[in-house]
Amino acid sequence: MLRKIKAMLLFAKSVEWVDEPSWEIDDAKRFSQFLASDTGIKLKSTLTNMTLRINSQCIQSKKDLAFEAGFANGFRGAVSSLEGLADSELYGSQDDGEPDLSELIRQ
Repeated sequence: MLRKIKAMLLFAKSVEWVDEPSWEIDDAKRFSQFLASDTGIKLKSTLTNMTLRINSQCIQSKKDLAFEAGFANGFRGAVSSLEGLADSELYGSQDDGEPDLSELIRQ
């Protein structure tokens, strides 16, 4: 337990908050094009395999299942967030600069 607290403190020291840039529809389109490239396909396959590997390790873990499950869930969430950045439908523009989510709500 003390080892995990020490690791959390070390990690917290190395990560600083940065101002998040605005992610526009053009960024989403370019990222989507990248993911369709040879390198992007490799990246997606690697991330998928990493997610499956971490899920498998979680299932096989004999100790601290809650931590392992949380880690696996967090990793999958991060991969989903990356995939979401490539979805240009999420970044349609409105007059107020906010994403147009009305189409998603109707579905």
